[in-house]
Amino acid sequence: LDPIGKWSKVGLVIYDSSVPIGATPEYLAGHYMLQGGSSMLPCMALAPQQKESVLDLCAAPGGKTSYLGALMRNTGFLLANDAKRDRCRAVVGNLHRLGVTNTTVCNYDGRAFPKVMGGFDRVLVDAPCSGTGVISKDPAVKLSKDGKDIQRCSHIQRELLIAAIDSCNAKS
Repeated sequence: LDPIGKWSKVGLVIYDSSVPIGATPEYLAGHYMLQGGSSMLPCMALAPQQKESVLDLCAAPGGKTSYLGALMRNTGFLLANDAKRDRCRAVVGNLHRLGVTNTTVCNYDGRAFPKVMGGFDRVLVDAPCSGTGVISKDPAVKLSKDGKDIQRCSHIQRELLIAAIDSCNAKS
């Protein structure tokens, strides 16, 4: 067990465990969340402040959302949205387990979100990706994607970014 790096005061690296770290009493009690260090960086870059209104446009499974809630110290308003209804259950479960109380979970297509609600101080978009970044770990990904998949994903990402900008208030 070591600190993840000098850039984080809360992230830890677990090298080995004799028990599944996602099934310990501490995990189930909400003392920690399992996620990669790279998942912490977007939240740190967004730098949400206490009492702000923040939208997590593509929230499932809730790791970044829960970290945003912690950075906001459970103040303000955090809206966790995901386009896939069944994935929202994971967000709700993680938020409850971790004691995040300033968050509401909703289920909308993020591309249409500005028509639902706007005026957020900050918006986080961890847009769905093509999965090609894991080819080194899973070569089968290379065979399951074609040019049209990449184009479609790129188009959705662009629409989500535009929706995120349109969901911010004018002073953000």
